[in-house]
Amino acid sequence: MTSEKIYQIILSSLADEATEEERRIFTDWLNASDENKAEYEKIKHLYKRCSYTPKEKIFNTDQAWQQVRTQTINKKKVFNIPVLIRYAAMVAVVVSIGLLFFTNHPQTPAISEVNIEEFDQPTLLLENGEKIALTEESFSMEEKHVVIKNDAKNKLVYESQKDTGIITTKNNHLVIPKGKTYQLLLADGTRIWLNSETELTYPVRFSSDKREVTLIGEAYFHVAPNKEKPFIVHANGMDVRVLGTSFNVSCYSSDNTFTTTLIEGSVAVKTDKNKTETIAPSEQFTYDKRNAQTSTQIVNTELFTSWMNGEYIFKDTTLEEIVRKLQRWYDFSVRYEDESLKNNRYSLTADRNTNLDQLLEVISYTSTVKLERIGHIINIKRIKEEEKMK
Repeated sequence: MTSEKIYQIILSSLADEATEEERRIFTDWLNASDENKAEYEKIKHLYKRCSYTPKEKIFNTDQAWQQVRTQTINKKKVFNIPVLIRYAAMVAVVVSIGLLFFTNHPQTPAISEVNIEEFDQPTLLLENGEKIALTEESFSMEEKHVVIKNDAKNKLVYESQKDTGIITTKNNHLVIPKGKTYQLLLADGTRIWLNSETELTYPVRFSSDKREVTLIGEAYFHVAPNKEKPFIVHANGMDVRVLGTSFNVSCYSSDNTFTTTLIEGSVAVKTDKNKTETIAPSEQFTYDKRNAQTSTQIVNTELFTSWMNGEYIFKDTTLEEIVRKLQRWYDFSVRYEDESLKNNRYSLTADRNTNLDQLLEVISYTSTVKLERIGHIINIKRIKEEEKMK
């Protein structure tokens, strides 16, 4: 057995994800020598350093969301993670109250062209061209019968006021740069979590027979039910339509595939060149923009929503995907000595408060691949087996 194989089994055991056969292999290996026991202690120490989250860390949310969060669908878990990882499955359980078919709709909120790399703070762009950096300072402003508040705790809130006549809809554009996340509460009660390098355009107030927003990047939606106004997410050529439910959408322009992962309820997904498909809870719809192909599969939804709690959970994930997601949190570029290394697979949890070098150390220590950071560049190369065992 190669050292890389046993390291993967050790990580699976530490994460309480190992199969019975893997546990047997691990036990036999551990009892084989004192050297193996010492090696295991080193790996466990690294794992704890990477996975530990300080007790002082508090997930930013309000009491209403805490009440929803208590109704998680843990019974649908595919695997368990031990206490030392300490991640909360951000899974909202709500009742879907219906689903409508797609019809022609009026002009949707269009995302104006911006260079997201020019932003270092979450920023609200108003229709008149004004830019408001969402820093730690609270503010309140009124625009078209809606009060907009920033609570200085990574949450922007829209509060609808009483009608005073004809409402003219204005769009806002929210930009979330690398390394940042933000929450948004729309005037209709819909709650949205926005991941790093994400843009969302939405009306200040929904006034038509549909609630439409436009997304580039990744966001988790907890849609407020409204039978009269279906909610539609236009996501880089993929439309997701619901009345009230919870789901995650990932549609980064740099990715080859876009996904919609349903937590609870029912949604219809339509792409530019395919018919509408309806997915069920715990299913993920994938659209490959390279060939316009689609697929649906059952997934562990926690793997695709854990980012809301400041973590990425990787389960048998390719190194290429791990690196791509970490680049949304950390500022670095990557060079592969061998392109085939992109296909190496790993299981680990990355907390956004963990030092990048520690994450690289864990991956390097438990594989025959070395990730070496020089400034803002990470060089990834293969190391020989005999070097690994030294």
